[in-house]
Amino acid sequence: MPVGEHLDLLSSEIDACNALRLHALSGVMDAASRSLVYESILMRAFRSHENFLENVFLSYLLGESTESGDAVQTFVSPRDAVHARRMLSTSANARFLDWSEVDTVRDRCSVFFESDSPIYVASIGLAAELSWLKKVRNHAAHNSIESGVQYSNVLRHVLLTVPTPIPPPGDFLQLTPRSGPMRNREVLAFFLAAIQEFANTASGSAPSGTGSIGTGSES
Repeated sequence: MPVGEHLDLLSSEIDACNALRLHALSGVMDAASRSLVYESILMRAFRSHENFLENVFLSYLLGESTESGDAVQTFVSPRDAVHARRMLSTSANARFLDWSEVDTVRDRCSVFFESDSPIYVASIGLAAELSWLKKVRNHAAHNSIESGVQYSNVLRHVLLTVPTPIPPPGDFLQLTPRSGPMRNREVLAFFLAAIQEFANTASGSAPSGTGSIGTGSES
């Protein structure tokens, strides 16, 4: 499938997430329900991000150009999508491919593509945001001691302090920090925009360095 079609699918998912977010803000549900909906939106959006990333990676391996028509130089020549995915699984020495970890994605890029591949560029520019997003998603999904430690770390970076008591992910996502990297932006809206910006850069539809979100460093 052409890269542009994968981008369209991702954009449609993010639009649907934003529509549900606005519905949750319209006053039709109580605070507990809105918190649950916000967590569900985040998990749906992150799943869409992972699906997009895998599909576009495979498209580039199969010789597809970026959305702007540029070729992506790859070190392999798989026969088809099944063969390409088998190559990825073999290189990862894993039954399931992990697309959630920024370092893993960058390492995978270095194995299969030249250093200036659009996926690598996108993962550099939005490293911190994707790392925060994964940690909040993990805590919403698992609510474990381990995920809680990582979640608290995100709160410290985004809010510049850890609130007492620590808010659940669904409440945190509704906050609009007055300072810090998400200043004057609702947290969930910021994350949805980050996913869209990553997709735009990774698909080659936006020149690198033109985004308004990426900090370019992991925290």
